[in-house]
Amino acid sequence: MPTLPFPLIVPWIRLDQDARAEEQAALARARQPWLAGFCLFGGEAEQVRRLTSRLRNEARRPIFVASDMERGAGQQVRGLRVLPDAGVWGLGASLADAEAFGETTAIDARSVGVDVLFAPVLDVRSEPRNPIVGNRSFGWDPDRVAALGAAFVRGALRGGAAPTAKHWPGHGATLKDSHDAVPVVTDAEERLLARDLVPFAAAFESLCPAAMTAHCAYPALDPSGVIATFSRPLVDRLRALVVENARVTVFTDALLMAGALGEGGEVEAARRSLRAGCDALLIPSDPERLAAEVLEGADAALLADAERAVGGIQFLLRVLGKLAGASQDGDPVRDAVPFEVAERAVLLAGGGDARPLGEGDEVLVVDDDDTQDRGIILEARGSRAGVKVHVVRVKRGAPAPAIPAKAKPTTVVVIGSVRAWKGSDNVSAASLEVVGAALALDPSAETIWLSPRPGPACVMHLPGAGPDVEAALSDCLFGEEE
Repeated sequence: MPTLPFPLIVPWIRLDQDARAEEQAALARARQPWLAGFCLFGGEAEQVRRLTSRLRNEARRPIFVASDMERGAGQQVRGLRVLPDAGVWGLGASLADAEAFGETTAIDARSVGVDVLFAPVLDVRSEPRNPIVGNRSFGWDPDRVAALGAAFVRGALRGGAAPTAKHWPGHGATLKDSHDAVPVVTDAEERLLARDLVPFAAAFESLCPAAMTAHCAYPALDPSGVIATFSRPLVDRLRALVVENARVTVFTDALLMAGALGEGGEVEAARRSLRAGCDALLIPSDPERLAAEVLEGADAALLADAERAVGGIQFLLRVLGKLAGASQDGDPVRDAVPFEVAERAVLLAGGGDARPLGEGDEVLVVDDDDTQDRGIILEARGSRAGVKVHVVRVKRGAPAPAIPAKAKPTTVVVIGSVRAWKGSDNVSAASLEVVGAALALDPSAETIWLSPRPGPACVMHLPGAGPDVEAALSDCLFGEEE
C-alpha cells in the first residue's frame, strides 16, 4: 500500500487508556516515514520516560513528543507537578512568575522525554459563556494575556522545550466548542486585531517556534467562511506576525474533532490543512489510513504544499536540537512560585471574605471532574483544624451523587475545569444539583467556586484550581500552619 513519504502526521498515545496496546502501536508507528512525532496523554513518569526513549531509538531519526501541558507537566503525567490553571496565573502572577510557570513545565516535561508543549493558551476570554476556554485562559485583558503568554514562552524555551501558541487566531469569543461543532466568530476585523491577535504577536516576538490553529471560522478575516485550519489567508497572516529571520511550525488542532470534519472526513481535512499552509497534521483517528490516502491523486500543488510542510517540521526539530543543550541554563526555578501566585490570587478573588472555620463547621468539596486528587489537601488541612471535610466526586455522565449522610456543610467548595464533554461554560448540571442539595440543608452556607464561573451563594470565585490553590485556600479557611 502506498504511504505518505513525508513526516507530517502526529498521532496520539493514550496511556490513560489501554497502555500496553498504545505502547505497541506507538513503537510500530515510530518506524513509519509519515511519523513526525507523537502527542502524549497520560502515564506514570517512569513509564513515559522509558517509552519516549524507546520511541526515539526505534525511529532512528529525530522525532518529537508533544503533550497538552497547560497546567504543568503533571496535567498529563502522574508523578510530575500539577500547577494552577492559567486563570490563576492571570490573576496573581508577575511576568517573572509566568516565566517560572513556563520553565517549570518545560523542565518537568523534558525529564520524561516530552519536548513540545501544547501551551500556552493565548485565547482571550472575551465571551463568558464560552464552553471550552474558561480557566485555560490567562484572562479577559488582551495585553495581560499577551504579557503572561510571552513570559511563559520565554520560560519554556529556557527550560528546554518548545512552546506552542494556541489556538490561532483566538477561540475565546466562541459560543460553541470546536470538539463538537464549527464555531463562528462574527466580530469585525478591527475588534479581532485589537483583541485576539495581540497575544500571538507578543508570543512570536518572544520567538515562540510553534502555533496551533483553531477549528473556528472568522468571516471578517477570511470571507470564505472556512475554519482557520483550512484558511490560507489566516495561516499567511499568522506567519506574517513572526519576527524577521524567524519561522514558526504550524500544527492543526486535532483532525478528529468535529470542527475539522465535513465532506471527505479526516483525509480531506488533512489535504485542506496542507493547502492552507499548515505543517503538522495532528491526531487523526486513523493515522495509517491518512498516510495511505492523503496524497492519493494529488496534483503538483498539493505535493508542493506537503514538501513545504516538511520544512516546517524540520525547523521545529532543529529548534529542539538547540534547546536540548541549553535546557538547564538560567537560575533554578523556585518551587514556591506556584503557591505564592495561588496565595495572591486567592486573596484577590475574595479569600479574605470567606468565614474562617473551626470545630463544628463542615466543608463539602464538590469535584466536578472526578480527578481523585482534588480535595485531598482541603481534607487533610481541615482534619488538623478540627473541621470535617466531605469530598463528593461527580462522575462523567452519572446522576448527581448524594451528599454523605448526616453531613450539614457550612461551606461548599466547588472545583471544576472546562471539558470538551460538558457542554457547559462552568460546571456540570450534576454538580449544580449537589450544590443545590447542600444549600437546601443550610441556606446560610457559603460557596467558593474554583471554576470557570461563579455559582449561587458565592462568597469567593477564582477561575482555576490546583494543589497550590487548595493549599492557599486552606490557609484562609483553617489558618496558616507552621
